[in-house]
Amino acid sequence: MRSSRPGRRLALVGCGAIGSLVASLLEKRKSSFKVTALFDVNVEAAQQLSKKLKSHPVVCKELRQVFPKCDWVLEAASVKAALVTAEASLKNRKPIIMMSTGAFLLNQKKLTQLAQKQTTKLYLPSGALCGLDGVKAARQIGSIESISITSTKPPKGFFGAPGLTAKQKGKLEKSKSAFYLYQGGVKGAIQRFPANVNVAATTAIASQMPGRLKVRVVADPTATLNQHEIRVVGQFGELMTVTRNRPSTMNPKTSALAIQSALALFERLENYVEVGS
Repeated sequence: MRSSRPGRRLALVGCGAIGSLVASLLEKRKSSFKVTALFDVNVEAAQQLSKKLKSHPVVCKELRQVFPKCDWVLEAASVKAALVTAEASLKNRKPIIMMSTGAFLLNQKKLTQLAQKQTTKLYLPSGALCGLDGVKAARQIGSIESISITSTKPPKGFFGAPGLTAKQKGKLEKSKSAFYLYQGGVKGAIQRFPANVNVAATTAIASQMPGRLKVRVVADPTATLNQHEIRVVGQFGELMTVTRNRPSTMNPKTSALAIQSALALFERLENYVEVGS
């Protein structure tokens, strides 16, 4: 009997640090998901990755060309490119795994309605966080009264962020003690630090209360790890998680655990037994 689950041909949109590592590790682990197509606005990056992979996936010059060559899509691009990719994937009825959870949060209603209309799933990995199962469970019993996330990283993890003021840029280079780069709502954090706060977006989505989430972004020159601390208070009680991750060697803005979370999701999609909510 033929399985009702989709095939395992995977297209990768975005061939930077995250996408390249996920593709290489899937191949190394002999996953049933096979990368068959690549797309990146930087064609050279896609071509170099294709040469490294044993499957030698096809390098597509336009996004629309990937869909006939895949069953699934992994988005590992920028926030702006993520929306275009997600819409095209859902319209072509290709399940998509979005690494840019900030892009989903900013367009949640539109993408959710499109996924429902096309009866096609959109997946959001947990990224560099632990404790999301607890956050999702907390909202099942009464209301969440308060929720916050504080993300602390070494200064180099924030270089190039579009939301940096001139004063903050100077402090990143010279300060010897920790200081706040941002305190406010999640959408403002995404707009100012799009490459750094996918964790905040994911927390907001899991809680289903983005308006209540308080986000703090901290640069700490003494830090060697990326740290994310979540605090939730509600009728269920209190929850606190602290995740300390090593930055990716290829991209200090990203924690290595974010890449591992994508691999864990692929593993879950392969298995018939699931652990956790």
